[in-house]
Amino acid sequence: MKLFWILLISAAAVVAVGWIGYGIWEWRMRRLEKEQPKQRSERYEQAQDSVSDYAKKLAEFKKPTYKRDDSPQPPNS
Repeated sequence: MKLFWILLISAAAVVAVGWIGYGIWEWRMRRLEKEQPKQRSERYEQAQDSVSDYAKKLAEFKKPTYKRDDSPQPPNS
């Protein structure tokens, strides 16, 4: 029975060390990912360029000014 408890305690210690190692590894990976610039896909870049081009066209757009022929004329009295 004493051997069982020795094995149980040593297995628990191995599992605890494993979880601690995994936690440290996961923390380092998250930190490394934060330091690197975000990778953007080619499709995302194309969509972003398209939206910015459209926004520039809208900013340059001027409303056409013209007089409508069917508008009522004021009386000339």
